[in-house]
Amino acid sequence: MARKKPEDEKRSIPVIVRLNKEEFDILEKRASSLGMNISSFLRLLIRHGRIDLEEGEK
Repeated sequence: MARKKPEDEKRSIPVIVRLNKEEFDILEKRASSLGMNISSFLRLLIRHGRIDLEEGEK
């Protein structure tokens, strides 16, 4: 079994994602097909390295 981190080791980093209407609709559709809300789906993508968190815009 995996060891759970103590509360003091957990940290929350706010992330702002800007999407246009079409991107939002696609994201909403994929999240709902998995039975998740959008924020949980984004956290899942970030955790698995599907989304890079970099400073600034490209």
